[in-house]
Amino acid sequence: MNHRTIIDLEREAQHVHDPMEPEFVSAFDGAVPARKFLDSGFFFPMRSVTGLSGDGGVGKTLLALQLAVATASADLQWLGFDILRHGRVLFLSAEDDRDEVHIRLAGICEGEGIDLHSLDETLAFLHCAGHDVVLATEEKGRAKPTETFSRLRKACEKVRPKLLILDPLANLFQVNEVNRNAAIACIGLLRGLAIDFEMHVLILAHPSLSGMSSGSGMSGSTGWNNAMRSRLYLTTKRNSNSGDDDQEVDPDARYLTPKKSNYSKLSEAIPLRWEDGRFVRAEEERPFDGVTVQHLEQVRTAFRSSEFRYDHRAGDWGGYLVAEIIGVDIGRGKLLRDLTAMQKAGRRKVRSIISAWMHSDQISIVERKDGRTGRDTKFFRAG
Repeated sequence: MNHRTIIDLEREAQHVHDPMEPEFVSAFDGAVPARKFLDSGFFFPMRSVTGLSGDGGVGKTLLALQLAVATASADLQWLGFDILRHGRVLFLSAEDDRDEVHIRLAGICEGEGIDLHSLDETLAFLHCAGHDVVLATEEKGRAKPTETFSRLRKACEKVRPKLLILDPLANLFQVNEVNRNAAIACIGLLRGLAIDFEMHVLILAHPSLSGMSSGSGMSGSTGWNNAMRSRLYLTTKRNSNSGDDDQEVDPDARYLTPKKSNYSKLSEAIPLRWEDGRFVRAEEERPFDGVTVQHLEQVRTAFRSSEFRYDHRAGDWGGYLVAEIIGVDIGRGKLLRDLTAMQKAGRRKVRSIISAWMHSDQISIVERKDGRTGRDTKFFRAG
């Protein structure tokens, strides 16, 4: 336990940083400091704040809990990325109650093959569901920290975490989210904690409707995004702003997309899958493996001679023909929930192939009256 003496406190007081005291470059002696990250994916820079956004129910809290477990453990990875700075974690949960946290945590530990109680001294929670946990309020257009913020600081002093997770942003700041100055000040409070405790702060948030439709994953003022040093967006589709409402969504699939990274290169969306109580890194699929030009010509010939509908719910969906020609089992006639993992993968492969052929104008869609129903219906056609 860290017991500080009066002498220690006096020494700390003498070294309080005055941000308005000029410092010349002559003070930059010695080796150039290296940037420090919590993880090998460079998503979470130390002494900084990262935002993780996603629609309600998409799995933000589960993903954050997995990061907490990996950081608090001795040697676990997070989605295949190494944790560079294992240590204590403090998780403030303002949405899920204690029992739900326990259930999720047990599922993660079981999936990772570790004992829940191996985290007894390294993972701590602030169970705040149903309580007022506002960290700052708006006063004359600016953010004013509350007594709860002071209590959070004291909790950090007690735990000394490497990672602080706050869930969710909407419960923590009672400010007008479109007020740029207030947004920057709120994130500034968290950045101050991150610097003071040499830790990383991850805050979970819900995007606005416009943020979801645009694919940005943002909500409110751009001040929130600008003040964070990095930001991630969790979605059920790879292209979250594709606008394809007919796109069939695999309920077990997620995509984690870096939207901002001040200190590292932005990477591509990371495909994830829900498996055994947690998300795991999905293997990148190659839809055109084993698919030839001859397969395409067979599909085009069939589309010229017969009618195949665009709607994947139809019994004569064109995807069934494609699957038959390329020799892939996609569980024809089954409901999505009844498909095996291999059949789901096969269906994703077929949809990717169809999409690519459509983009290259090898096949297209035509809308006309269905001879059986008399309704306007979309059909595939060659070219």
